[in-house]
Amino acid sequence: MDAKQAVPIKLVGTAEDRGQQQARRLPELKSAVRQAVAGRLTLKQDKRDDPAIRTFLEKQLDFTTTYSPESLAEIKGIADGYGIVPDDLFAYLHLGVIDDRVAQEDGCSVFAIKNTTTGPVLAKNRDYLGAHKKLQQVFHATDPDWRARQCLFVGSLGSPGAFSSGMNSDGLAIADNRIGWSRPGTGWLRYFLMTKILTDAASVGEALDLIGSVEHVGGGSIVLADAQGHMASVELGHGQLHVDHGTAGFVAHTNHYLDPELAQFSTRSTRDPMAMSSQGRLDKISTDPACHKDKVELNDVASLMVCHEGPSRSLCRHGMDGDSLTISSVIFACKKRELYYCPGLPCENAWQVYTF
Repeated sequence: MDAKQAVPIKLVGTAEDRGQQQARRLPELKSAVRQAVAGRLTLKQDKRDDPAIRTFLEKQLDFTTTYSPESLAEIKGIADGYGIVPDDLFAYLHLGVIDDRVAQEDGCSVFAIKNTTTGPVLAKNRDYLGAHKKLQQVFHATDPDWRARQCLFVGSLGSPGAFSSGMNSDGLAIADNRIGWSRPGTGWLRYFLMTKILTDAASVGEALDLIGSVEHVGGGSIVLADAQGHMASVELGHGQLHVDHGTAGFVAHTNHYLDPELAQFSTRSTRDPMAMSSQGRLDKISTDPACHKDKVELNDVASLMVCHEGPSRSLCRHGMDGDSLTISSVIFACKKRELYYCPGLPCENAWQVYTF
């Protein structure tokens, strides 16, 4: 695939060091990060004032202190760098759990294919709030605690680690989807979990062991692929998980639960526009003939991500009135350890390639 070599934002050192470095690497975006965080917190202030929500966040802080202290260290570093109160940033990262019912937010489309001409790949169209378009970056992170392991994260300034997707130097790739869960509980927040998987696991099997070992907040799904061609989609609930290894070397997920036991606790009606879009996009991915051949070309994967096929089946989402839209596309070539990244709408912008 035609892609220009690009240089990621380098984050080096301990979790707190890497958090602080975000603001130093791109100081011109400090104000935009503070505005993005403050704007969302203001929108949800009534939720944060709820005693039940305050108790939930306190329990989440205790859980994270026990199971992912490095996440809190990174949050502290980010907060210091941008002049944000760490507790505010911690709450900001939980806003989707606190209240998923936000109008006009679309979602993401994620799929993995084992048999491509470059080996196993994981692909994601990132559909998110337009304010994050200029905040998203590709980060190359290293940490002495990871030993020789390195990570390429696709995330946003002001947020830790694999805030959207990522791949480690073992060739394990991960990407998430937002799915509303009406019964959140104390456990792993998805964004912290994704980073933990990439820093601690080398394969899909190891990742699944980690996912199954501890409780989760609930909400969303995670799609995984590794260099050996193993793949899985994991739907996250609180007290419930559903794992799908796909069929014929293919697995995909959008923004609704496929498991009936989990689906009954979704925050979305199956008839609202977002749910219809999620179902349409999943059907488009699952039936696209170019991506279900014996050997799939990387250009076929990229072409599917540019798809415009009506309001419900289009993977490239142009958004409405500044709300959710496709702010980037990414393809992780797990065997080659290459990250192909397209900033903005994939129908308008060129691909870049990042390596370790």
